[in-house]
Amino acid sequence: MAKILLPGSVAAANIVVISSFISLKVLSIVRCIHNNRRKRRQIKECGEDASSSSLDHLQNSTDETRPLSSSKFKTVVFLGSGGHTTEMIQLLQQLDPKIYAPIVYIVAKSDVTSIPRLQRYISSSATKDDNDDYHQWEGRYPKCVNDETKNNNDDRATTPPAKAQVYTLPRAREVHQSYISSIFTTLYSTYKTIQLLWKLQPHLIVTNGPGTCVPIVYCSFILRCLFSLGDLSRFGEDPSSSKRKVFRTIFIESLCRVKTLSLSGKLVYPIVDSFVVHWPSLMERHDMVEICDVLVPLVDS
Repeated sequence: MAKILLPGSVAAANIVVISSFISLKVLSIVRCIHNNRRKRRQIKECGEDASSSSLDHLQNSTDETRPLSSSKFKTVVFLGSGGHTTEMIQLLQQLDPKIYAPIVYIVAKSDVTSIPRLQRYISSSATKDDNDDYHQWEGRYPKCVNDETKNNNDDRATTPPAKAQVYTLPRAREVHQSYISSIFTTLYSTYKTIQLLWKLQPHLIVTNGPGTCVPIVYCSFILRCLFSLGDLSRFGEDPSSSKRKVFRTIFIESLCRVKTLSLSGKLVYPIVDSFVVHWPSLMERHDMVEICDVLVPLVDS
């Protein structure tokens, strides 16, 4: 006698099948990320990429991110406050504005120093006689924070014609905040982060160091997986029509991390498309990192 499947059993079986499929898809994305990172490192170690400059590997590591209809990456840069912002400003100078544009900045709501610091730095660069410095910052001057506040009293002499937008996000946990209350603020921060990234849909996300970047990296990975699953419904269509190659991430470890990775670095290490360090000692300990000599010049032994 044939067994009659109850509706509840059918629903449970469907859930198991769908969950298994999603898990396999996520694992395949992670495996692809790891293979790409190892492959880029092998190429650099073999000397095939020895002539590249400090951050040329960013372009190489994000070739698959480039929209086919355009030659530019829509880039989100997270400013982590304090020394992290200072390091990011130095690194931003290495990004070709003809490729990485437009740039959108994200800061924490409680961070009141990053944007003024970035504005002053860009203004001082734009006022130099060297035209290359001027064009280097074109499209990267912060316009305002969520269009809520505008600083009309800044003393910049020359401003690049194109301005960048700045968005704020709530921190998952403030300093000295209780762990119980941080559960709710983390959930709220995650919601706002996904909402903002869904709105922006950047091709590339660049962040460095602070713990506030961890929700951004994980939310971008979640959206990337969802977009990848959405592409399955477009099976058989012309690949050139795809606009889903977004939410690629680059994590740049803090300069002060010489021998070990930061907690933020350890948390995002498995899922970022490029993990950049500044010290050779970290290259010896981890097989999926790339080195950047912008802040620490490399010396041949």
